[in-house]
Amino acid sequence: MASDPIQFGGEELFAAPPERVFAVLTDLDVMAATVPDLVSSERPDPATLKCVVKPRFSFLRATLRLTISLADIVPPRSATMRIAGQGIGVSLEVSSALTIEPAESGSRLRWTARVDQMGGLMASVPSGLITGAADKIIRQGWQSVRERLGEGTAT
Repeated sequence: MASDPIQFGGEELFAAPPERVFAVLTDLDVMAATVPDLVSSERPDPATLKCVVKPRFSFLRATLRLTISLADIVPPRSATMRIAGQGIGVSLEVSSALTIEPAESGSRLRWTARVDQMGGLMASVPSGLITGAADKIIRQGWQSVRERLGEGTAT
């Protein structure tokens, strides 16, 4: 089932300076503490987080082993992240990029994410279902970042 990659992106504004936003977004220990449905995690090296999650999606009940890797890190401006997931009958690869710049009242973050590969059972799930689940996780993720920065909800 070949189709165009599922893509996401957006812009977020934070009151914190770029250095602080970058530090939170690239801290894999912070990320481990905020991964939804986390079962376990480990840090095999400074740029990699391996974790096991058991997502509660109607279309996916399998346990997933995720490897999250940071690359192309240019503090406090940009970084890329790659996520590879494997489970029984399921695989996926996601790539993401972020750019942070000073803004009038703090920082402006521009980000993109793309599902590069889905295999097994994931390939047969309608993209609308995946997009809806991803949107929910993304919103939760930005709220977690705001909490870590001591900010309220997005305006």
